[in-house]
Amino acid sequence: MSIDFRKFGRIALFALPLTLIFAIACGGETVTVVETVIVEKEVKGDTVVETVIVTEKGDTITVKGDTVVETVIVTEKGDTVVVTEKGDTIVQTVIVAATAGPSVALAPVRTDKRFGGELKVALGAAISTLDVHRTTGTTANTIAYAVQEFLFAYDEDMIARPMLIDTWSTSSDGMTWQFKLRDGLKFHNGNAVTAENAVKSWLRWAERDNYGSIILGFIDDVYTTGDLTFAIDMTEPTALVLEGMARIGGYYPYVMPPEMYDVPAADGADVMIGTGPYEFTDWVPGDHLLTTRFEDYQPVDSAFSFMAGRKDAFFDTVDYVVIPDVNAKIAALEVGQIDIISGEVPGDMVDVLGANPDLTVQIIKNNSTRDGAWLDNVDGPFTDARVRRAFAMAYPVEDALRGAVGDDRFWTTCPSMMACGGKWGGFADGSEGVYNYRDNGGLEQAKATIAELGLVGTDIIVLQAGDRERFANPAEISRQTLEEIGFNVIFKQTDWATQTNWREKPELWDVFHTAGGGAWASNPLLNSSLAKNKYWNKYQDETGKMTEGMDKLARSTSASEQLAIVKEMQNVFWQDIPYVSFGDTFGTVAIRQAIKGAKTSFGMPINVYSSWRAE
Repeated sequence: MSIDFRKFGRIALFALPLTLIFAIACGGETVTVVETVIVEKEVKGDTVVETVIVTEKGDTITVKGDTVVETVIVTEKGDTVVVTEKGDTIVQTVIVAATAGPSVALAPVRTDKRFGGELKVALGAAISTLDVHRTTGTTANTIAYAVQEFLFAYDEDMIARPMLIDTWSTSSDGMTWQFKLRDGLKFHNGNAVTAENAVKSWLRWAERDNYGSIILGFIDDVYTTGDLTFAIDMTEPTALVLEGMARIGGYYPYVMPPEMYDVPAADGADVMIGTGPYEFTDWVPGDHLLTTRFEDYQPVDSAFSFMAGRKDAFFDTVDYVVIPDVNAKIAALEVGQIDIISGEVPGDMVDVLGANPDLTVQIIKNNSTRDGAWLDNVDGPFTDARVRRAFAMAYPVEDALRGAVGDDRFWTTCPSMMACGGKWGGFADGSEGVYNYRDNGGLEQAKATIAELGLVGTDIIVLQAGDRERFANPAEISRQTLEEIGFNVIFKQTDWATQTNWREKPELWDVFHTAGGGAWASNPLLNSSLAKNKYWNKYQDETGKMTEGMDKLARSTSASEQLAIVKEMQNVFWQDIPYVSFGDTFGTVAIRQAIKGAKTSFGMPINVYSSWRAE
């Protein structure tokens, strides 16, 4: 359905809710209206030539020549605006905002005051690649969040909802899945989205991502069955298929055109093309990346919720500005040169910014991130689990957390393999004598282990990304700790973009620092650092017990059994130390007060779509 609101004259300017239910009183009978087509209306000329009303039942009611007594508009907020124009025509029209999800048919029109203007988002580091399948460390993930889309996407309840998919089904035995894409989808390059694009994009992701590898173990074939349809044949049933299409954390299963998926993921495509509400426009490396509203965007017909549902590009442009220096970033926010800082507000600045009436500052405690030191498991001294465990035993984790994010409002120690706030975290099984053990004999035991192994004086390369204070400060603590237990540390200071490239080459490093949140930190199946040979730590799982646990967890359907499996895996984690876990941190968001609708969930970037400037 298409409605030209300009034909409503002045009335259309008062309220344009996203979803409307029209109730028209005609000759004493009230009907629920699905579609109203205004054929002609003279704003000042008093006469409606014809109004065609299509009801739920498909009946058509034609109203001609009535006299307008009153028009009542009830806005989204519940306010009522009464508009009367002397001599206008129609008996009564009541427009009430629906409580259900937004309708594609009644999209916001450009007379909506939310449309227009520019949003500026601060990036804490330069963009190393435009291809989010090349590395998880690129700040391009923040941009791809608005540019590219999934087949399915998680809502606020972490339920996978259809995004680019229209319909889907599975056979009664769970051995065949059928999918159909929505009609009319386009990439930003103007090409139609096809089932072949969907299949090849998803397989590119699955071959790159640890969770994808697990799902592929259940799959016999993925193939197209038509221009918009494809199917998956299973070797055994699993409930992971839709979760794999909505995956967050690690690599993201965005749907891409051939210009991207035909390039090997390890090389990375030099373009960013998607189906999202914003399209890539311009990139000046080290300075900024500009996106523009995609005018042919086709939103899904469901309510906006986290990554799922309708996305509206209210801003004309979203500019992602690289500002590595924290003080410069904060100063730019305070004077309005940028609008959003996400997750990288220093703890000592939170109270200062919170006192500014032009800003909104929030510590996000319902969603933690796991911080730590990642170790090279395939080259150098850390190939030995005894060395990794010695480093963990000696590590002052509270100092590292404090150095990363500030005082204890912004972090908590956590002895579990997964984030303490999740359903599979918060218990200490296996961590005793390793985690946060430095002052209880851990430091001395670590020194003894390094001496016994004959590694005193051995070189260890520690990377420090100087433009990311959150990771730069723990890098200094890692250097001190490694020197204390007997190593000779080669401290390589660089920037974040360079570090994300160097960590691909094991010979260039032994330790780097990063963090992961959302589903990555809460679900072992989604945690690439625990998967054999997947993330940059290249965990080898020499005993095979972690991989065995992954397989059992993927097949388990009982909550109690799943918890028992995770506890078994956690014991393996504290024996093997795939990486040194510090604990859990809480992100801090700072946004200009005038920006409405922007928020973050589950460690993902702030949504720039469905947000607007209220000034």
